[in-house]
Amino acid sequence: MTFFILVMVTFIIIILFFVQKKQRGFDNNLLEVKANHDRELFKAQLETQEQTSHEIAMEIHDNAGQVLFLAKLGLSTLDLERKEEAIDSIAEISDILEKAMDLLQHLSRSINGEIIKKKGLKESIEMQVAYLKRQGKLNIQLNVSGVTTMLTATKEIFLFRIVQEAINNILRHSKATEIVISLGYAKNSLELKICDNGKGFDLNEKISGANHVNGLFNMQNRANIIEAEFEIDSQIGKGTCISVITPY
Repeated sequence: MTFFILVMVTFIIIILFFVQKKQRGFDNNLLEVKANHDRELFKAQLETQEQTSHEIAMEIHDNAGQVLFLAKLGLSTLDLERKEEAIDSIAEISDILEKAMDLLQHLSRSINGEIIKKKGLKESIEMQVAYLKRQGKLNIQLNVSGVTTMLTATKEIFLFRIVQEAINNILRHSKATEIVISLGYAKNSLELKICDNGKGFDLNEKISGANHVNGLFNMQNRANIIEAEFEIDSQIGKGTCISVITPY
């Protein structure tokens, strides 16, 4: 009986040893997976910051810079001796400077992650839509369905950057006149859709061919980081629709 008990105790100790060994291996694997995910997240955040900085520089050069140049030109040609004309010119310059301030305020809001965290995804997109409407570049609208649910700060920031990237691609490449952004809040997930009526493109050629578009890759990569499903549907002559489904 004593021998049997010793054998059982030894057997149990061996089992516990292997269980603990497997548990340590499992824990190490989890830590490695988490570390890899954190590295990818950090890398994506750095890429997002670098890309955003590039877009800010272009926005300042292409829009705010030109607007301020017009204001400077108006001031340099202002003839104060012609009072009525000068008053009209000053009013025009005031409108130009107000437009420049609007551009810079929009840039400030769109790049500030803290504002996105504070206001949330829905309100941040509403601000983006309102800005584009004021610019009169195209017809854009936001449709929201379901009960608005806050996601993690990281997910909301990444989703907002996807919206910005999509709009940027549309403005530069699609020749679209309309954009429809949809937020569908379901029980366990959020579906974000950005659709346009632009010229569309050959999906396979754009993703894997020589004309690979970095913007599409950036959106796909950001969706992967936050474990979201990402789909693109594009038809030549009919437009493009991007769908991102994110679990809460």
